[in-house]
Amino acid sequence: GVRLIASPYPAENLAGIGPEDRVLVRGAALTFHDITRACSPAVFIPLTRTGRFMVVKPDLGEVDAADIIAAGQECIRRVADLPELTGVLETVARQLLHRAGHTGDPAAVLSGTDDGEEHANWAVGIAWRDLYPAIVDRTSYDGRDSLIGFGELARRLERVAFGPPPETMAHLQELIDSGRVDPSHLHRGNEPLADLVRELDITVVVDAVIPPPGVVPGTLCQALVDAGHARIRPGTRGLDVEPDGTVVGQRHLAAVGRMTEDVVLGNDTLSRTLHDVLPRWARRVVPGPQAAHGIPPLTARLKPWAAELSADPAACRDLIAEFGSPVNVLDPSPMLDNVTELVDAGAQMGVDTRIFFARKANKALVFVDTVRDAGHGVDVASERELAQVLGRGVPGERIILSAAIKPDRLLELAIANGVTVSADSRAELDRISALAGSRRARVAPRVAPDPASLPPTRFGERSGDWAEHLSGPVDGVDIVGLHVHLHGYAAADRATALRECISLVDALLDAGHAPDFIDLGGGVPMSYLDDADQWRGYHSARQAVLDGYARPFTWKSDPLHTTYPYHQSPVRGGWLKQVLGDGIAQEMLARNLRLHLEPGRSLLDGCGLILAEVAFVKTRSDGLPLVGLAMNRTQCRTTSDDYLVDPIHVTDAADGEEVEAFLVGAYCIEDELILRRRIRFPKGVRAGDIIAIPNTAGYFMHILESASHQIPLAKNVVWPTGVLDDIDI
Repeated sequence: GVRLIASPYPAENLAGIGPEDRVLVRGAALTFHDITRACSPAVFIPLTRTGRFMVVKPDLGEVDAADIIAAGQECIRRVADLPELTGVLETVARQLLHRAGHTGDPAAVLSGTDDGEEHANWAVGIAWRDLYPAIVDRTSYDGRDSLIGFGELARRLERVAFGPPPETMAHLQELIDSGRVDPSHLHRGNEPLADLVRELDITVVVDAVIPPPGVVPGTLCQALVDAGHARIRPGTRGLDVEPDGTVVGQRHLAAVGRMTEDVVLGNDTLSRTLHDVLPRWARRVVPGPQAAHGIPPLTARLKPWAAELSADPAACRDLIAEFGSPVNVLDPSPMLDNVTELVDAGAQMGVDTRIFFARKANKALVFVDTVRDAGHGVDVASERELAQVLGRGVPGERIILSAAIKPDRLLELAIANGVTVSADSRAELDRISALAGSRRARVAPRVAPDPASLPPTRFGERSGDWAEHLSGPVDGVDIVGLHVHLHGYAAADRATALRECISLVDALLDAGHAPDFIDLGGGVPMSYLDDADQWRGYHSARQAVLDGYARPFTWKSDPLHTTYPYHQSPVRGGWLKQVLGDGIAQEMLARNLRLHLEPGRSLLDGCGLILAEVAFVKTRSDGLPLVGLAMNRTQCRTTSDDYLVDPIHVTDAADGEEVEAFLVGAYCIEDELILRRRIRFPKGVRAGDIIAIPNTAGYFMHILESASHQIPLAKNVVWPTGVLDDIDI
């Protein structure tokens, strides 16, 4: 008898097909191609209703058509009826043909009267495929009501837009040429199957037609309709649902997939990101944050002052009205707690720990004044920084100069004021000696740890080179300590560097020098987020996008490879105890060595936020929502790919319609993004609202800020007094 295989999946269903079988296949779409690769009968005889194979998947190749597609998407979203939609498709196809240097008749392809002309099919296929997201938006839900006849057009164009790749079509042609695929009956798909089986001496029938769209008799969906719990949307085959999948008339019943076809277009595509039904359904079932948040949420850890200010729209508006947008708001009060945490942790390990605020992390002078008044030090990296810090009354013995490049004038200023200089090389040390003359320059040679133990670094020189160079006294120079500059934040790396420096200290002591500290530089870790689960959730969501299982949530699918560890543990004090553990503290004590640290970011944790006014709310040419802020990207940027902390929406306006948008800035650059993640505004957003970007005092405000376009730099305001920082006066 004739065997019937109801589904070719899994492929094991086809295992019984042998080389003597004559196989009739219902359908000649993508599933048919899978079947031809899974078994080897005497012949495949495919049947279709249209009498045509799918056209090879169109490829733009070297043709740049982004502008054509973007304009076409905007037009599709505005069409009033099917003729207008078809007209947009024809226009886009003709533009593609012209751009590629081809000719053809797209109208014939659109009407189904073409003779298979290659270039016209290519252009219409590209138009349908690349405009498809906009077509889905326009035709889904009530959009189909004004597009009479759309279903037939969609069936016609899927053949030319979503076909197999070239290599698959080449395989099919090989099978046809060898006689193993017989296409002569391709057009007979509407004839009685039993008659064809007898006529063609068929031994196996394989059904390669996917289940029909919409509500199918005999299914659960049909039973729900029959019982009055659901309905078929008038004029369609599909189960009537809301945009979040909720079955119309129900609260606790949702449907997603092919049973809703015609109500929702494109359920059978291979795209996992074309529709947002599942995310909408998930937000309804498990409501997300009602405040503005990133995708996925990464909630900022806020100090009380920042929480109070960002909850006060009037105060925020007053700051922007007086100082412009954006404005950097700075509260130095958390700084001393952060310093104390490090000093106390060192003391608990028995090590005298001195803190030198890394001035480059924020240019505001209020932070210099804060550490000065508390008896701590400052790390400077340029002549202006040094001059400003000296001008604020910080004594030279509480300053270290760690600049990567040190002109003679800078070295002269440091030597004259008793500032410790981190010598980056033996040659730089010799320059310092020559400049010092009869004076005594305080120098801490910068050590580049063994690259076999730690990553190679551009900063400093190897321990052995320093030991050889400092085998005796140096004219005009006192070797007061050692300095390292390490990348990253790992406690284990710091411990490794300390052990190497301790060995060099011993060599220097034997040579007659008297170093009394080791300076580990910066890299003291902090956390921007309290919720470790959110941080893990972000990484899971990012990986799902990279693996193709989720809709991208970043600008142009940016993978954000390089970002700060926004949640980490331990931080500051707990981290320092790890650094000094395993006997290192005892080694330091045995040599009467102090530990110096130069934190920037971790000292400024909780000390600042940026306020920026919403200038506009609009869409990109392809419909992507944008929120424009009166600031530029350099005013919240480091070398990290993005700032992965959720902004705060400051407004007292009435609730509006939810929107997910990207925050863009003032520079005339296409990729002028303030944050590269999509931001969801559950209650809408409008011009005149304010966006607060929290905990940005450390590096984000100033390290890369630019006055390009002659746009003034942001003002820096000390809170709660509300006065300008002296750096702006």
